[in-house]
Amino acid sequence: MRNSKELKGTAENRKNRTETGQTDLSVRSPAVRRLSKTHVDYWVSRLRKRGYVDRHGQFVEVPDWQVRLWKAGRETWFNLGTANQAAAARKAKDLFTFLQANGWEATLARFKSGSDTAPRLNLTVGEYLNAVKDTAYLRPRTFLNYRNGLRTIVSETFGVRGGDSKYDYRSANSGNRKWAERIDRIRLERVTPARVMRWQQQRIRAAGPSPAAAAAAKRTANSHVRCARSLFSREIRKRLQGVILPVALPFDGVEPFESGSTKYVSKVDARALIAAAKDELKATDPEAYKVFLLGLFAGMRKGEIDLCEWRMVDWANNCIRLQETEWLHLKTADSAGEITVDPEVMAELRRTMPASQSPFVVTSDRRPRNDSVQVYYRCEPIFDRLNEWLRTKGVAVHKPLHELRKEIGALIATEHGIYAASRFLRHSDITTTARHYAEHKARISVGLGKLLDTEIKAVEVEGGRQ
Repeated sequence: MRNSKELKGTAENRKNRTETGQTDLSVRSPAVRRLSKTHVDYWVSRLRKRGYVDRHGQFVEVPDWQVRLWKAGRETWFNLGTANQAAAARKAKDLFTFLQANGWEATLARFKSGSDTAPRLNLTVGEYLNAVKDTAYLRPRTFLNYRNGLRTIVSETFGVRGGDSKYDYRSANSGNRKWAERIDRIRLERVTPARVMRWQQQRIRAAGPSPAAAAAAKRTANSHVRCARSLFSREIRKRLQGVILPVALPFDGVEPFESGSTKYVSKVDARALIAAAKDELKATDPEAYKVFLLGLFAGMRKGEIDLCEWRMVDWANNCIRLQETEWLHLKTADSAGEITVDPEVMAELRRTMPASQSPFVVTSDRRPRNDSVQVYYRCEPIFDRLNEWLRTKGVAVHKPLHELRKEIGALIATEHGIYAASRFLRHSDITTTARHYAEHKARISVGLGKLLDTEIKAVEVEGGRQ
């Protein structure tokens, strides 16, 4: 048993370690753990030294101590501005006392007055999205797609259910806005790779036992992961200002599913479809007919058709020159350029021009917009009509209009090769063409079936002799 002199020496040593910031938490007595939050020693074990991954992928530890405080359902990390543990504990106690007496606004104003410029350690999902948007690195439509992918994963991971109201974008206090705000309040560091991988598995289990449904669920999950992961690319991270990311990024080590072949297999009889469009759409729905022509013969994307202007049509050279405008924001830099179109198709378009009362090739009652926070097409009613018509012709897919682009891509790949198809479709990378559009429509046969025909004829001849 220790004598009183030994106990006194131990207490003095512990006091010295505390004052110099060298407290050994493993030897703290049970009485210290029960200290009040207004006692300095209470905060020693609550201090943390956090860090971030720099632009070179290296972990960097912030030298100063930080502490996280909670009040009224809200939490925030504070940088205590010192590497001395004892001094940091005193600051943490003062912070807590001030917060309890004055609330969040006064505390943030006093202790985080430089928060707009100081690196933020406790990013929420919404704060990170705003930081990415502020880099202006991504095109607006691209950022929107990536943001939707991340919010979908986070909402399903943390059970943020919006019901049907989350599809209401119109009102100022819409259900979609409330749903998004709940997602955006979640701390980014809680979106861990382990949680994302569990979300992937849950997506597949929810699809049920059907192999086809499981394959579709894998493709959808892969699409969300690819979009969301792109928000954390090296190119974006090195452009971020005033943020410190979690040590483990949300998609570190997260791999997409093997979802089978995604190559396009044609189920369209292009000749019959063209004849039907000319007979049924040209006179009764000329705007849908123009969409059909641009989708099939020019291989244009939905957004490009929506905002293509007559001034982009070069009648003399039989081409359409797509370019960025006030309204049209192309998918990639490679999306701009010339699209060669058959003279017969150009003649069909030219015949529709006198009746047009719009600078856009496809006339719509809806005005163009470049301020929408959601995907918006001024020709949406026309697209809907054409999609319904295409389904009656056997184009029974989720996106019938986009199937026209796939069809022309497959036809060009068959006739002229994959490189020609890639140039025509304006892909930024030929691997995209190879992954989706290189499936040839030509059927390959070695001709052995002729032997069956010979045997049948021999039997017929033999039977005739009898």
